[in-house]
Amino acid sequence: MIVVDQVSKYFGTAKAVDEVSFTVAEGETLILLGTSGCGKTTTLRMINRLLEPSAGKILVKGEPITNLPPELLRRGMGYVLQHTGLFPHYTIAENMATVPKLLKWDKERIRRRILELIEKIHLAPDLLPLYPHQLSGGQQQRVGLARALMADPPILLLDEPFGALDPITRTGIRQEFKNLDELKRKTIIMVTHDVTEAFELGDRICLMDKGRIVQIGTPAELLFKPRNEFVSSFLEEQRLQLQLKATKISDMVGFKTESLPDNMSLWEVMALLLSSNGSNISFLKEDEKSGANSLATWPNLLAALPYLKQN
Repeated sequence: MIVVDQVSKYFGTAKAVDEVSFTVAEGETLILLGTSGCGKTTTLRMINRLLEPSAGKILVKGEPITNLPPELLRRGMGYVLQHTGLFPHYTIAENMATVPKLLKWDKERIRRRILELIEKIHLAPDLLPLYPHQLSGGQQQRVGLARALMADPPILLLDEPFGALDPITRTGIRQEFKNLDELKRKTIIMVTHDVTEAFELGDRICLMDKGRIVQIGTPAELLFKPRNEFVSSFLEEQRLQLQLKATKISDMVGFKTESLPDNMSLWEVMALLLSSNGSNISFLKEDEKSGANSLATWPNLLAALPYLKQN
């Protein structure tokens, strides 16, 4: 869906992005992760031509983005900012209707789409006549996402979409984002400096430093097969939590369960075990010598982490 090929960006003599290359498959979520100033937001903005590359090329669906006027290119991409970017003098309904009006949708089609999305993002319709300043930060962020989804674009570009929220609100909205059916068929590139967020939401992670890509791969690849010391140290502070998020039931050697899906992470399993819903969950551990099964405890699972099956 998206190809970034040897792209660089200079601001004067300073090189903000240095020969960055990656591809994003249709329906994939790629996270651009890194510290402030590493070039991730600059890279994102070049994809929808808010910034023009100094060198290299970017293709969308096999076509160079320079073949389209910027305004037409952007209509096929939803864009969500950290501080929502909502127009303060527009009502919530008017904010959501911005792109459909540019596309000449009729009023009834716009109204139906607004009501459809406002329900999906768990906001009440009586908020539609209000203005952004009358909503909480979490509500504004949901509206920003809904506005980006209004015309059902195939691509979403997200620049620190949850960065302005408090930790509790951020965690809740992140889970809603993950479960939103509107996003399951989108190609998404998201910028964040939050490692946990990257591991929860990304199919692959592109870790950047000083304008260059240090490593790109699945969360498990970065965690268990780091390319160098920078990657290891970047993830070190939250390593156990990340291991639990990156490890699926199917990755555990010698363990099996009939009550949970194989693609569930150990972090999700732990949350179930700590809740009242976890009382009926049991893991079986196969004895290598006898082949017999026995009930496995949570400490058994943690002890098995160093012996992950590498697919």
